[in-house]
Amino acid sequence: MRRGRKLASSRSRSRRSYAPPIMLASMLDILMAVLFFLLKNYSTVVSDFTVTKDIALPRSTAVVPPQSALQLVVTQTAILLDDQEIVQVVNGKIPRSELWRDGITILKLAQALKEQKNRAQFIQGKDDKSSFSGTIVLQADKNLEFDLLKRVIYTAGVQDFVMLKLAVIKKDSA
Repeated sequence: MRRGRKLASSRSRSRRSYAPPIMLASMLDILMAVLFFLLKNYSTVVSDFTVTKDIALPRSTAVVPPQSALQLVVTQTAILLDDQEIVQVVNGKIPRSELWRDGITILKLAQALKEQKNRAQFIQGKDDKSSFSGTIVLQADKNLEFDLLKRVIYTAGVQDFVMLKLAVIKKDSA
């Protein structure tokens, strides 16, 4: 009888010591899924524009990354185009002397935008006038009056800058 027990116990030991091979394909699938999840959730976008300290951008839940384009900044004190001051803002308004006869178009801003448009068309090629995109990234202080923004947007539109991208700060998802 002892002999039968020895055989039974040795068989059970041999069965326990057998390990199935590791399935590498399944493990790689799991690792790839984790990798894609991490890349999707922790990717960052580098923007090529900076926000000046005297401007408070509005908060938004926008998920579209910023684009590189002509930078138009409207603060409480000035209007800047690509970091160059174009027009002074006095008490949240454009001085009447800086406006065209229609009372809406900002003369110096229109001239600066026209120069930018001509420069872009020259760089793209003299005979390729249709490729001008007319894109502007507008950074505007969230406390500005709409009348001021209306004049800036109208002036940009008159000079064929009709693709307006509003720069905002992304809200925290917490």
